Amino acid sequence: MLYSPLDAIPPTVAIWTTLSNWYVIFGTAAGVVVTAYMVYQIMKNRVKPGREVPAYHHEEEGDWGNWKGVVLLLCLTGSVLAFVEYQTFASASLITIPSAPNSLHVEVTGRQYQWSFSYPNGYTDFNNLTVPANQIVILNLTSADVTHGFYIPALSVAKDAQPGITTQMWFNATQTGVFPIECRQLCGVGHTLMLSKLVVLSPADYQKWYSALPSTTATKGGP
Repeated sequence: MLYSPLDAIPPTVAIWTTLSNWYVIFGTAAGVVVTAYMVYQIMKNRVKPGREVPAYHHEEEGDWGNWKGVVLLLCLTGSVLAFVEYQTFASASLITIPSAPNSLHVEVTGRQYQWSFSYPNGYTDFNNLTVPANQIVILNLTSADVTHGFYIPALSVAKDAQPGITTQMWFNATQTGVFPIECRQLCGVGHTLMLSKLVVLSPADYQKWYSALPSTTATKGGP
């Protein structure tokens, strides 16, 4: 099942889908209102047979109705832009790490040119990130040297791993299988070789695998 997409909706996709929907909905609504107002003004002010066209226009006799319409359209456009921008910035809250009590926390460290995954029992794997299906997984990312980019293409989730800084990302894989993990930041001559695997097991198989792990012992193997 390598390179097959997972059926879970990753956080990043959910965020940008929501924002895209807001832009489409409000942009369409604003376009309809503006177009309708423009058509209305064209029909209202078009030259009709027998209608006298004024040769000049006094300022004191200006048609304030047109100005009110312009102001209304500006207010409408400003309101739509303000709301959409608010939703754009507010969407950052969707990236908040969920506080699920049964979530799995894994320490992830990037180094030229390898990822390491340390589990709560002290076990470290330098090849595979093994997780249970249908459970929130929270990764604490950092780097031992330069900036790396932790990227799971099948989940469409990614986060930079920076030296001296610990950042977090999360996902919930609902499909078992083996999926590639890549580095998306150019980190040196061995960048293209900085590959690992995401191994998603059923909850029962994961418990068997985890129970059999040697604690506080690093290994370069994995399932």
